[in-house]
Amino acid sequence: MKITGGFLKGFKLYGPSSKSLEIRPLRGRIRKALFDLLGQELLGYRVLDLFAGTGALGIEALSRGAEFAVFVDISLESIKIIKKNLEKTGLILKAKILKLKLPEKLDTLTKFWKNFFNLVFITPPYSFSLEKSLGLKTLKSFPQELLSEKVLIVIEEKTGVELPEKVGTFNFLRKKTYGETTLWFYGT
Repeated sequence: MKITGGFLKGFKLYGPSSKSLEIRPLRGRIRKALFDLLGQELLGYRVLDLFAGTGALGIEALSRGAEFAVFVDISLESIKIIKKNLEKTGLILKAKILKLKLPEKLDTLTKFWKNFFNLVFITPPYSFSLEKSLGLKTLKSFPQELLSEKVLIVIEEKTGVELPEKVGTFNFLRKKTYGETTLWFYGT
């Protein structure tokens, strides 16, 4: 698993152990396509990487100029991998790692960051129906006070699970499908 752009382009990250079933990193070609859509320069972005897994999305954003990233996951294995990847890349001082159950504990972040994040990645384990979508549940319960005035939220979901046009104050912008993965883009 390699960084696809920015000053760390080509840098190899640590991934989950081969026996890990709970961590499913976004494939490199999809991550590259996502960042091609976002743009190569992410200067000034403050990133929230939820269900962060290996931390590849947040680290990719930092490599492309984002100023800070917060990584959140419940898995102890993920937390260890993210920490190793941030140390290996030298980005540990531009990041914070939190072990939280999502979406239930998402509001905990409001104690530390108000009107802060302008790019959010929500990449939970795949669901097989809209009713079970952790991405949708997370977006529905997302504390507005965490976000800056303009925000882009990217949700990864299994292709075939259709998310709504509007969720609270978030408006659907577009979606892109890559095989079994669909990326949904929402904004305010």
